[in-house]
Amino acid sequence: MNKKELALSITLNAFLGYLWILFIDHIVRVANSLENTYIVGGLIILIGTILFWGIIKRVNPYNEYKFTHPIIVAGFISFGAVVIVNLYVLNLI
Repeated sequence: MNKKELALSITLNAFLGYLWILFIDHIVRVANSLENTYIVGGLIILIGTILFWGIIKRVNPYNEYKFTHPIIVAGFISFGAVVIVNLYVLNLI
């Protein structure tokens, strides 16, 4: 395991986590501006998240590693950390 690969995976997935938060926030604002279309907003979020997962799988340069490889795990932990910090810490401020 190379330190450069680990740092790249953490940085890339943290950025993608922030980008996903921006996408979800935008879709929620659009869905709230429409009248009584929570189902449509939920479907857009679900479809967008599935498409975003496909983008993450293609952009991530570590496709040859198994899902349990430490570099992949560290990347997904950084993705989750960015999402959790944004949802629970930054929204409270």
